[in-house]
Amino acid sequence: MKRFVLVTGSGKGLGLHVTKKHLEIGDQLYVLEHTITEELTALQHSFPTSLTVKQCDLGKTDEVTAAMQELADRGTSLDIIYNIAGIFFPSDRVPLVQTDIDRCMLLYNVNALGPLRVLKNAVSLLKSGTVVMNVTSESGSVGDCVRTAEYGYSMSKSAFNMASKIFSNQFAEKGVRIFCYHPGWMKTDMGGEGALLSPTSLSPEEAADAIMDITLHPAQIPPEVMYLDYQKNPLNW
Repeated sequence: MKRFVLVTGSGKGLGLHVTKKHLEIGDQLYVLEHTITEELTALQHSFPTSLTVKQCDLGKTDEVTAAMQELADRGTSLDIIYNIAGIFFPSDRVPLVQTDIDRCMLLYNVNALGPLRVLKNAVSLLKSGTVVMNVTSESGSVGDCVRTAEYGYSMSKSAFNMASKIFSNQFAEKGVRIFCYHPGWMKTDMGGEGALLSPTSLSPEEAADAIMDITLHPAQIPPEVMYLDYQKNPLNW
């Protein structure tokens, strides 16, 4: 069965490999990406009829609205939505007196409001059985927070979690399943040099397999579980 899948943040890392794996199993992909990478362009050449890529800054409402309207005009509902796009600055791992408040606003605009812009414009494309996979982070947990720094990123992910919960409350009766997902420490640019050297971090391919095991088989996750990690362990809000 061909699925219609929307992915944000497919230029590299987790999003690129999720896109690639869905294409390989015959699905139809619509991708929103801020920076069109060589890897994503190569995928377009390999799957010219199955992959549509739109350059889009999720921090800009007009760009998201236009890109999503183009998708809506196709008249096809979505089976899966992956909100993967996000930004992170390692230099923001600093205490409050050194925190750049303006950059906190940038993180909030992209990491929390960005996916909310996408979902707002995807409402007409939802159906019973649609799975929404919001890639957040364990850093968004308030109950388990022991951090003494990294204000902007953590706050943006907490806000994303709250938006996801409200969205779930609104659309659960329609049969839409939504997850807040911590993908683990990955061997990517965002994961940093430590992830590349760590024996416990995940490759993007491994991370893509883990997340797709949930989106393709959501019934395996108990209905009361929404916030979870890549090992399917529930996380504390």
